[in-house]
Amino acid sequence: MIRRILQTALYLASELEALVSMPNDRLTLRRLYLRVFEVKHGDPLFIGRAFRLLCPRNLTIGDRCAIGDYVKIINHVPVTIGDDFIGSAGLHIETGDHDPVTLAPKPRPVVIGNRVWCGINVTIMAGVTIGDDVVIGVGAVVCSDIPPNSIAVGIPAKPVKRLDRTTDQQLWTWVAPGSPLRP
Repeated sequence: MIRRILQTALYLASELEALVSMPNDRLTLRRLYLRVFEVKHGDPLFIGRAFRLLCPRNLTIGDRCAIGDYVKIINHVPVTIGDDFIGSAGLHIETGDHDPVTLAPKPRPVVIGNRVWCGINVTIMAGVTIGDDVVIGVGAVVCSDIPPNSIAVGIPAKPVKRLDRTTDQQLWTWVAPGSPLRP
């Protein structure tokens, strides 16, 4: 009971920190919250306000990632997010699933590759793998795997265009030039 109260207090303090932060801020309390819940993450990392995470130990986040406001990760089983990920506000990642006949729970992991951008209010369903260099359009519902180097939109999300990005191409970063967090 005491542990749960301390975890809740730490979550609320990290939320308060997120309310007054900017993307270049280190977010010390948010990082402490993630460490207490055994979330593996790289650097730099930004997580916005109203972040919800269901299960400790079931989330891995790569380097140079930014996760917007009102993001919900329901991770009954592992969720892996690669490097250079941008998750816009309202992102929902769901690992819970059920057998349609018996209704028995059957959670499935989610894997998101490197250099992926999810637009506002994207939903990623259980068992999905998203390849490297992918853009998911606003409001899309990802129910099946998305191949690398593609732009996917719609409900359900489907690739509509090839994304031509070279691996040596400089990516945008929210870390200001000269910042100690800049890689």
